[in-house]
Amino acid sequence: MSKNTPNEDKEPLTPKCAGEPDDDISQYYPDGDYESMEDDDETYQALLKKKQKNRRKRGRMTRSQRALIVGIFIVYAVVLMAAAWMIFYRPEVPGKETEIPFDTNPVVQETIPGEEKNPDMPGNREENSGGEYLVQDGIYNILVVGHDRAASLADVIMLVNCDTLNGDVTVMQLPRDTCVENFVTNKINAAYSTYYNAALKEAHKDDSVDPYLMAMDDLATLLEQNLCIQIHHTAVLNLDGLVNIVNALGGVELYVPQNMYYNDPEQDLYIDLKEGYQTLDGEQAEDFVRFRSGYMQADLGRVNAQKIFMTALLQKLKSSFSLANTSTLTKVAEEVFRNLHTDLKVSDILFYAKFLMKVDLGAMNMLTIPGNAVYDSKGHSYYVINRAATRDVINRYYNIYDTEIADSIFDRNTTFCLDDYLLEPYYYADAETVMDEMYNGQEVNDNSIEIP
Repeated sequence: MSKNTPNEDKEPLTPKCAGEPDDDISQYYPDGDYESMEDDDETYQALLKKKQKNRRKRGRMTRSQRALIVGIFIVYAVVLMAAAWMIFYRPEVPGKETEIPFDTNPVVQETIPGEEKNPDMPGNREENSGGEYLVQDGIYNILVVGHDRAASLADVIMLVNCDTLNGDVTVMQLPRDTCVENFVTNKINAAYSTYYNAALKEAHKDDSVDPYLMAMDDLATLLEQNLCIQIHHTAVLNLDGLVNIVNALGGVELYVPQNMYYNDPEQDLYIDLKEGYQTLDGEQAEDFVRFRSGYMQADLGRVNAQKIFMTALLQKLKSSFSLANTSTLTKVAEEVFRNLHTDLKVSDILFYAKFLMKVDLGAMNMLTIPGNAVYDSKGHSYYVINRAATRDVINRYYNIYDTEIADSIFDRNTTFCLDDYLLEPYYYADAETVMDEMYNGQEVNDNSIEIP
């Protein structure tokens, strides 16, 4: 008879099933030695507590981890607030309590008894000038001037209307020879020069005065009071700014409509551009927008060439600006802020930049203020606006009020015409006598503009 091993007659251990009570621990002691069971159990509990403590310790975040999470939360909150601001922010607009910047009282012509009134004079046409002039939301007018390096001559004067409700932009250019009385040469660039030189004297007395903004404020007041518009913002850019912005964009692609050649040592101006489609760098872009001697219509030809440039520039900006293209964005922003004098706040600039990037070329309208290039009785050349056509453009694109600008208040002092028998017929002519040259950005981009 063979001798059995000590555990041979005992039933084999079976593993516990999940969920069975854990009270009986004797199964872990098959040799029947229970004397050390209590000590072993205390040791087990101590190890379990230590393990749980270590697990809790590992689950705790370090100070740097907590700081990182807080930082991420703050950045996320800032991004959300910035996104909300970009969606809902609107530039400040004049409210009901804001004074209208022009006189709304109709002009009444003083006549000698028995003398008939001139039906073409302001106030004699049968139109109602009444109304409350309530502001229409979402429509903004900006006066933009580009000046030479001496800062005394305005080569570019534009009224830019941004209709943020309909997604349209209208740019109306005022040729620098536009007739405006009461200035040295009775031209609008002389008006800017007069205002700037006066502001420069004030700046010498008071360091806090910005002569550019002061001059622009005076020019805006002149246009507001006579064209019966509200100008929300002004901005003036010098030629260096134009050159540097174009270079920061890597040039601007456009079609040069004809060979351009001009030398002026006094202005240090040397232009030599060939006809054809090409990429212009900053210096060449300056030459393109300043050239006028080779056009039959001189300054009017230059104004139309500037329309070609504006279309090409907007196209370049739209294709260059993206969040991924941070280098270009940074360079352009630096040049804008370095060379731009404006009453626009940074938030306003961002608002308009975002709006312009969404505007289709087909929704960008460009025109020259309606008028004619004529000579007065002394042989001086002027660009004389057509009163009726200009008022029509103002009402269609630049009137921010719900009341039409009537003939009885428009240019009430005939500031845009001299008392000259050769100029007045053009000023008072019917609107139909002026060619309506409204250009669409997409059409200009596709077909350019034919400039005689």
